[in-house]
Amino acid sequence: MMRWAALAPLLVFVWGVVQAAPDRPPVDLAALQARAAEQNLAASAQWQALVHYERDWLGEGLHSTVVTDWFFLSPNGRRDPAAELNATLAAFVENRYIEDRERSAACTFIARRRFLVARLGLEEHALGGERCEKYQRWREALAPRQISLIFPTAFPNSPSSMFGHTLLRIDSSRRARNTELLSYAVNFAAAAGDDAQGLGFAWKGLTGGYAGIFGLFPYYEKVKQYAWIEHRDVWAYPLELSDAETDRLVDHLWEMDGVRFAYFFLTKNCSYQLLSLLEVARPELALTEQYSWYAIPADTIRTIADVPGLMGAPRFRPSLETTLRWQADQLSAEQRTLAREIAADRVAFDDSRLTGLSPDAQAEVLEVAHDYLYYRLQSDPANAPADTEHANAILMARSRIARPSSFAPVPAPATSPDQAHRTLRVATAAIYEGDDLSLGLRIRPAYHDLLDDPGGYTRGAQINFLDLGLRVDPGEGELRIDDLTVLNIVSLSPRNDLFKPVSFQLDTGLRRRPSANVFDDVDNNLGYYLQGGPGLSWGSDDALAYVFGLGSIDANSALSPGYALGAGASAGLLLHPARWLQLKAETGALEYVAGDDGYYRWAKLGQQFNLTRDLGLRSELGWENTAVDSGLRATIGLQAYF
Repeated sequence: MMRWAALAPLLVFVWGVVQAAPDRPPVDLAALQARAAEQNLAASAQWQALVHYERDWLGEGLHSTVVTDWFFLSPNGRRDPAAELNATLAAFVENRYIEDRERSAACTFIARRRFLVARLGLEEHALGGERCEKYQRWREALAPRQISLIFPTAFPNSPSSMFGHTLLRIDSSRRARNTELLSYAVNFAAAAGDDAQGLGFAWKGLTGGYAGIFGLFPYYEKVKQYAWIEHRDVWAYPLELSDAETDRLVDHLWEMDGVRFAYFFLTKNCSYQLLSLLEVARPELALTEQYSWYAIPADTIRTIADVPGLMGAPRFRPSLETTLRWQADQLSAEQRTLAREIAADRVAFDDSRLTGLSPDAQAEVLEVAHDYLYYRLQSDPANAPADTEHANAILMARSRIARPSSFAPVPAPATSPDQAHRTLRVATAAIYEGDDLSLGLRIRPAYHDLLDDPGGYTRGAQINFLDLGLRVDPGEGELRIDDLTVLNIVSLSPRNDLFKPVSFQLDTGLRRRPSANVFDDVDNNLGYYLQGGPGLSWGSDDALAYVFGLGSIDANSALSPGYALGAGASAGLLLHPARWLQLKAETGALEYVAGDDGYYRWAKLGQQFNLTRDLGLRSELGWENTAVDSGLRATIGLQAYF
């Protein structure tokens, strides 16, 4: 009796194995591999999308962007699609167990298996997969009905999101109307952990110091992160995928669980990898081939929009800050002050300043007070004017006013991101300076400046990356580098009664002025500079005034002792008087206080007239004054966006 009791666990284990691997007709592996080779399945777009192959930089071979070892069933699978396909067939036929996933190959690589079954004309479970209970439960929880592309707009204060972000949303077939917050989000991001901040994070992101991973989250968590905490407006684009394409994409997401990719902030980023998912759904799209050097979210959205019938009309979700600004603008100055004091628990709910208002006005003040307090609790909890308990008390006071909100919904911007200008800009201009006329050429890979057409971009935000200026003197025929902006960021965040943000600017690269001629009458050498500082801005989307404090470092061989440190300030005005016109006026001064001495003062007036979405006429008139010279500089030319 005791012997049978000791054998009982073994019998249970054997019975489980028998149940997990039901009898199937024997499969001729060699015949299947030969049939796959005959059809050249390893070279098919769908197989290469499933294993994430891309061409080597020199175009001589292929490699997968996946860096996780267990993802490849062949030792040579990372670079050999045919070897990986044959090894995958063998793993299915032999019912191989993937230890890292704690399940069989057939239940790990669902999309691969279904692709091979369909292309080889096999029965549904000829290659296994009869009992993939974990997958079935996961799939039933998702209940996918539709895929949407989600675009949280740019967030200049974060290096990882300064160009915006893209993710996918899986809408459930069980979801009721207008309940997309209960959907799931597919996000790709660097696996940075607590290291995701500062210059170290930016450097590692640029140089491949992190791996990238896909994650599946409740959609409301991502909305809270982007729209409520980071205060970024969110656009949603439904994708017109067939049921089969949606199933294929979702099956592949199951395969991506725990898979790591090579991650680079400018190339193999969120937008690139989401394009790769869409290629799994519809391989003939070949979307990633267009992004060998860099992939900017705004550009990838327009690439998808260019595919006829793939992208539906967008839906706009304003951030908490956008909503609060919209509502606060509808109050009087006295009512905004009252709302702020209620949020800070300095005014009681029975105070005559509140009760003396009409019921509609009381409701509006209480709604703004609550949203303002909630905004501060989300974005700056340490300095919030009150706590969550008081926020709930404001809600209770509002609920006692039996009237619906009188605030109209926040209107969507006139231009959605898919209709905005492209980010690669090429410009030609005539330049008049110092009684000389020359030809200028500028090439900017990314992204947007304050004189570009603002439609579809974050108002008051400027990011120029690797903006190269060249000049040719027609008389001498000499081509020279005028300047190279490695990175230029300007963030103008307007202040009002409720919001007190600090604006900032950062500018670094190579330039000729004020590095040399500012100080001495010597050759106008090209030198390195770093300039920037905090600032304040006021106004609206159509008119922004700003001031900045500036610090400057110049390093140049023409300087004595080779560098100069400066400090100063600038002020300006940015206007959008019409949909087709942008104006910018700025003045400023820098005094050089260490190293070589001197000063640099300037005043500039610029405008751009938008001829089309991707073509503009730009001119600038500027006055510059240095320790040794002063003069005018005028430019006029065309800006083309690609």
